[in-house]
Amino acid sequence: MADYQAKRSPVLENLRKDLAKGFLDESVEIAGHKYKLTTLTEDEETWADTYTRTNSPASMFSSRRAPRLAASIKELDGVLVQDLFLLPDDMPEPVKKRYNENPIDKRYWIRDQMLMFLLEDGNRKYVTDLYEVLNRLDEKRDSAVKEIPKA
Repeated sequence: MADYQAKRSPVLENLRKDLAKGFLDESVEIAGHKYKLTTLTEDEETWADTYTRTNSPASMFSSRRAPRLAASIKELDGVLVQDLFLLPDDMPEPVKKRYNENPIDKRYWIRDQMLMFLLEDGNRKYVTDLYEVLNRLDEKRDSAVKEIPKA
């Protein structure tokens, strides 16, 4: 271990501050639409993992993309993800009440809706492009975590 700690770039300090809030985020434009993505929380990772097929390493990798993105996307064209999906009129009232009174259940429902949207025909290119952004954010976070001194 070195006797002197290096002077750090402001980039690392900004990453440290972002990590303190619990996530990194990035806005990106793809095919004329602006997306805001964040790194996933532990809860979001756990949710996404429930949709991951593990038949083979290849299927596991490809099946990870859409669920992770469904949890990562926070805005689309300036609209918060929770405002993109409204409870359907024909949903039974007790179910609507449960979602309206339980923000955790509603968050899961919204992620499910985003996942179904991402899996629709024609969205694969968006998923691939957006997943590259999410991977960059994850790598940035991992790099920053390695730079934080151990207490």
